[in-house]
Amino acid sequence: MRSSSRRISLIGVFLVLVLLATAGIAGAHDGPVPTADGEVIAAGFNGPQGLLVDGDGNVWVIDSGLGGETDIKWISGETGEEVDAKLGDSAQVARINAADYSVEMIAALPSVNLGMEAVGGARLALLDGVLYATSGQGIGAPDSAIPDNFGAVVSIGADGALAMVASTWEFEVANNPHPSVLDSHPYGLEAGPDGMLYVADAGGNDLLKVDPATGEVSLVAVFDPLPGVFPRPDYGGEMLTDPVPTDVIFDGEGNAYVSFLSGAPFVPGSAKVVMIAPDGTVSDYATGLTMLTDLAWGPDGSLYGVQFGIFGEQGPEPNSGAVVHIKGGAEFDVAIEGLSFPISLDFNEAGDAYVAINAVGPPGSGAVVAFHGLAPGEMMAEAAPVPAMAAPAPEMLPVTGADLSQSSPVWPAWVFVVMTGVVVGGFVLYRRRMA
Repeated sequence: MRSSSRRISLIGVFLVLVLLATAGIAGAHDGPVPTADGEVIAAGFNGPQGLLVDGDGNVWVIDSGLGGETDIKWISGETGEEVDAKLGDSAQVARINAADYSVEMIAALPSVNLGMEAVGGARLALLDGVLYATSGQGIGAPDSAIPDNFGAVVSIGADGALAMVASTWEFEVANNPHPSVLDSHPYGLEAGPDGMLYVADAGGNDLLKVDPATGEVSLVAVFDPLPGVFPRPDYGGEMLTDPVPTDVIFDGEGNAYVSFLSGAPFVPGSAKVVMIAPDGTVSDYATGLTMLTDLAWGPDGSLYGVQFGIFGEQGPEPNSGAVVHIKGGAEFDVAIEGLSFPISLDFNEAGDAYVAINAVGPPGSGAVVAFHGLAPGEMMAEAAPVPAMAAPAPEMLPVTGADLSQSSPVWPAWVFVVMTGVVVGGFVLYRRRMA
């Protein structure tokens, strides 16, 4: 586990600890886990991270990839030490066509593989007919070598070509709004009502605004730490953990809502949603949630969130992920349960929900599951916030279908079992000593 003096980011602990503890889960199946009342519409993704439904009902998927063949040096999010890594353009953006669920490869993004984790594509957004993505992570020292289009917001052209829009890593180096190690993992991405792009930086623990015309990055809010179970030297030895913001969305009144994953050890009930008013005031909107990774408005006017899973004293509970209907305060209902490591959610106009599952697991195990009629628009509540309208589909050049699966070694089960014992055993021992 990362030293307590280091910032705990989404990639740093979230994916690694879960991955280390999923030997039995990941090895128990060769593909996606079918969920009751859900229809698997596409599979073969490598660590899917984000979904986006466009105005035509097509479902866009972005994944983290599997790295590549180029040897590079990287800073481990766990130890802060330099490690060997593999770089390649294996993170993928794909489109699932609404008519027949055929899958089309749209673009490839850079991906870095550290052996037991990969970081690449994160989330997608549409603004004025242009497709944007958050890509990669920047971590280390000001002079750290960061791959092109990494720790950044990029645009994806009609031919699939990438163009740098803004570097959140450079903003982090210059400002470091949440003082600690330099770490920018641009994750959640949303087009704001003001024509700007908004980024939930899971490494920087802040919300950023990006001008897509100029690439200027500015700070919207820095998020306070959450109650934790370990003393953190970078928080004056207090029992605190990082908020780890994962997504941002807006209502019709210009308020932004940001979901928090919460830092390790992901205590159930420690995650929440905060609201940022147009004047910059930050307040709690919903509390008592667990490992939130995404937010979405349903056509019924309700707010929905994705809970990645339950990480208890014995490790992650199999198929404990869920989609929850968030009502504000401490009130929420479970809308879909029994999901295998879900990470992202979006709706079409009919209220069909699409959920990306198996965000961690063997290569090719990521999938998209449809839940038809989860939030039909005729159930619109008069008092509910008015969500932004779905953006029209971007114009893309014709593309052909692609096999999204990649060949990559599957880590031996004993590695996960041993590491799970170390991580969970240490956590349990600490809890007992503190009791």
